[in-house]
Amino acid sequence: MIRKLVALFAALMMGFYLPASAQENTQAPDVETEASAQVPAYEGLESFIDGMVESHRKTLDISGVTVSVVKDGKLIFAKGYGMQDIDKGIPVDPETSLFRIGSTSKLFTWTSVMQQVERGNIDLDADVNTYLKTFQIPDTYDDPITMRHILTHTAGFEEGALGYLINYDINNITQLREAMSTYIPARINPPGKYSSYSNYATALAGLIVANVSGVPFNEYVEKNIYEPLGMTQSTFAEPLPARLADGQTMGYLNEAGKPVAQPYELITGFGPAGAMASSATDMAKFMLAHLNAGELNGNRILKEETAAQMHSVLFQGDRRLGGMAHGFYEEYVNGHRLIGHGGDTFQFHTNMLIDEAEELGIFISYATPSDTKGRDTFVETFYDHYYPVELEAITPPADFDERAAKYAGTYKFWRHNQSTLEKAMGIISGGLEVAPSGEGTLIFAGFGEPRRYVEIGENLFRQVDGPHKIAFGENENGEIMDLYIEGLPFMDSSRAPAFESGLFKMLLPLVSFLLFVTVFVGWCYRRKEYKLMEARERTAIRLSMAMAGANLLFVIFLGLIVSVYKMELYQNIPFIFDLNLVLPIVASLLTIGVVYHSVQAWREGYWRKGRRVHYTLVALAGVYMTVFYYYWNILGFQHY
Repeated sequence: MIRKLVALFAALMMGFYLPASAQENTQAPDVETEASAQVPAYEGLESFIDGMVESHRKTLDISGVTVSVVKDGKLIFAKGYGMQDIDKGIPVDPETSLFRIGSTSKLFTWTSVMQQVERGNIDLDADVNTYLKTFQIPDTYDDPITMRHILTHTAGFEEGALGYLINYDINNITQLREAMSTYIPARINPPGKYSSYSNYATALAGLIVANVSGVPFNEYVEKNIYEPLGMTQSTFAEPLPARLADGQTMGYLNEAGKPVAQPYELITGFGPAGAMASSATDMAKFMLAHLNAGELNGNRILKEETAAQMHSVLFQGDRRLGGMAHGFYEEYVNGHRLIGHGGDTFQFHTNMLIDEAEELGIFISYATPSDTKGRDTFVETFYDHYYPVELEAITPPADFDERAAKYAGTYKFWRHNQSTLEKAMGIISGGLEVAPSGEGTLIFAGFGEPRRYVEIGENLFRQVDGPHKIAFGENENGEIMDLYIEGLPFMDSSRAPAFESGLFKMLLPLVSFLLFVTVFVGWCYRRKEYKLMEARERTAIRLSMAMAGANLLFVIFLGLIVSVYKMELYQNIPFIFDLNLVLPIVASLLTIGVVYHSVQAWREGYWRKGRRVHYTLVALAGVYMTVFYYYWNILGFQHY
């Protein structure tokens, strides 16, 4: 269950929400919505997409899907699949069914930022503290954070969510300004060094838009993007305003084989990072505007030069891979440059990508709590079908095995927490593992299925049986330190500390807990001898049992708490969770006594030698777990 919570956390981090209000749009122009229209390049488009979605729905737990495709300035396909509301028997309608689009919402925040840039209200290179009225971002480093850093996720913030992110209670809403001032994450990198996805930074950009425009963020997007484009079925408001409530697409969890509707997800205070709900045809209008240099049907949301700037690359970890544009991120599929943004919540998984060269845009959103497989493969399958390319076979360099060892090791995304209890998420989430195969290639694991990669350039590798690429970066001494992954320009990674390898975070804790169990097993076998022991020996055994018990109970209770509260842990930290955090403190204090008696056991000759060895190993296990708790911020109550 803890592993499931971590998986949900990873998915949710791609999109956040903020409640607000939206206004009726009555003057927006329409877009051509001939779903049956075809272009020669996309023969059989409807049957192709029907087949792909049906395949996904058969193999994945998906209640509804909505799709739109634009090409050459027109909406050529829009269709819904499955149910908007199972209980009410309402099917998905691409024009009226509103799906939560998660972090795809960020593109609207970035568009708002660039509008303010072209109006002279935001300078991309100014300290963002210039635009903050009631609080300031701490000056952790000499260089300030700028909007340029925020647009590329290079501000250097750590990640955070537990206790304040998700909320289902409309009466317990934290507004944007309050959330931004309360939950400022620690800065763990100088700005501009690494790209590390930050929902906080994006939400902060939304607040800055509100500050410089003098209009609340949700209202700003309504007036400056939705209305000009005729997006009448879109909102950042949470829950949905009355005029859109009938279009709510429900999210479901499968409980005992039955889909159970879930409450509307509210992400307190982080609205600009992912609060939006929209229909497929509304998203088509947004794609068309960006494909047409910021204009749709005579209504312009960006100047042509601003749109071009927004679509241009601003930051790359490795220049041979896709990078970050001004909010949009790049990925390459079958030789085509695509820019867009994915988005995930607990209940929905979304993607929106535009291909400027082909004047093509694709929007898809899946209502599913399971995973992102459908969303992840949709665009790739589309391009394999309509823009196929033959994969070039590559022969590994003859001398690669001699050089392979320098790449081996565990790497860690910079998108992680270092200063609070959330750091402990890294115990379960694992790292990115790179190892030589011994056959002229590298094995890369930890992000999807393990794959083999072959060297195609200096520190550059391509998947043996696919087009995917990874690249490595060197430090000033020429040592391999960084790892960059094609398709994830917002998620740079570097070598993980040694203590975060599998040996230290998985194997040794497991051995320690097995030793703790043997303390009780041994007592059961020798409980008659216990009564005959000297007082100091009985004290030693009692201390070891108390220490072992505190460690074991902590893990047992943690599993139970997570299984009961699940996603509620993102809303607030319950008292019982804090109560359980007392146990590692108790265990660490008791370890002092166990270590003392392990020394005395050898000095004073407690028991026979085999038992002294066992007691000493238990003491060492206690010491290790104390260090373990300290490293992962489990000692104390370090929520945020």
